[in-house]
Amino acid sequence: MAVAVLELADGRRIPYRVTVSPRGHAIRFRLSALGGLVVTIPRGFDRSRLGVIIDGKRDWVLHHLELFEAANPPPATLTPPREFRLLALAEIWRVEYRTLSVKTGGACTAGPGRIVVADQVENVAACHVALHRWLARRGRDTLTPWLERMSGETGLQYGGVSIKGQRTRWGSCSARGGINLNYKLLFLPREWVRYVLVHELCHTVELNHSPRFWDLVQRFEPRAREISAALRNARAYLPAWVL
Repeated sequence: MAVAVLELADGRRIPYRVTVSPRGHAIRFRLSALGGLVVTIPRGFDRSRLGVIIDGKRDWVLHHLELFEAANPPPATLTPPREFRLLALAEIWRVEYRTLSVKTGGACTAGPGRIVVADQVENVAACHVALHRWLARRGRDTLTPWLERMSGETGLQYGGVSIKGQRTRWGSCSARGGINLNYKLLFLPREWVRYVLVHELCHTVELNHSPRFWDLVQRFEPRAREISAALRNARAYLPAWVL
């Protein structure tokens, strides 16, 4: 049984095992919380083809990791933040918590650098949800026009954009050119966010990670390889309540 590593789009490195099935006729992928990622190949399979095939399953692995993490969320024991910084926008936000007699709920911008979380403030989980929704709105208002500007700068067109809060990916691009961006990008250095936008725009031309793809990315971001490597530690920029 061989052990190797699959590098995901968010920089995480996932070990996987390769096993041989004496009676199998096709490659099988199995991902579980207990056994991790296992790739089973038929006896006599040309292993020189395996790297490309496994690389093509990266989105499948990310999707199933997200399902595992969604089914097992971390306990809501963290104290809601009083302040946080969005490096990508050079913004500092102070957070106030108020219990109101009128049920309004949620988190709203109450002025420059000021957020108010109202209703259910004694519920830590509800406060975190409210702040995540606020971040999603802030991401939509800032990342969407930023992507549009980068599209104009690079000449690469995309089919649409959505803003989400994935646990494993900073961004993704569909076969139809639709780009999905993670609002947690707002916590990262600005040049890293720019790289992610360029990376996803380049996927509208090359929906893979081939040498041609990287050549295209480096045309618009010469430090692409350096930033891509740095993104492996990007989660260190996220506050615990955001993870």
